[in-house]
Amino acid sequence: MRSYDEAQMFAGNISLMLAAKLIEGFVGVLTIGSGLIALWILVGLFRLRSAELGPVYKGGIGQWSWAAHRITGILVLAFLYGHIVDTFGLGFGPELYDETITLYKQWWFKPFEVALIAATLYHALNGVRIILFDFWPRLALKQRQFAVAQLVLFVIGFAPPAFFMLRSAYQSSPLG
Repeated sequence: MRSYDEAQMFAGNISLMLAAKLIEGFVGVLTIGSGLIALWILVGLFRLRSAELGPVYKGGIGQWSWAAHRITGILVLAFLYGHIVDTFGLGFGPELYDETITLYKQWWFKPFEVALIAATLYHALNGVRIILFDFWPRLALKQRQFAVAQLVLFVIGFAPPAFFMLRSAYQSSPLG
């Protein structure tokens, strides 16, 4: 009887690990896929037109802001989908959830979390800037000044968490 219980526990552990690896794989596909979409947007800004010489990109800070807003939106959306999927695992028991989030506890995963903070903060600040332009169209004439202010706020808001998170990653890495 004891060997039957052990076999059931072993089979349960195997299925738990497989489910966790499937979730981690899905998160990996989301990460790679969103990175490729972001790269496609950037390459699209610089592609050569067939009829004209020179890159498509002719704009100033507005077009860079547009591209960065789209890219950060895609990256944050990919994270949210991944987060929903790995949190969904909690419905199948804490063991599956715990097995799934071990990926996020790895030291090499910290830079991805830092990138998520950067994307979220940039997207939020740029969204506020866009809202201001929508409500007060004359402010759009000072787009460069608003972009500089946004960059300053971004650095002030991003530098402290990035420093502490990356320091933590370094200390727990084989190099630290």
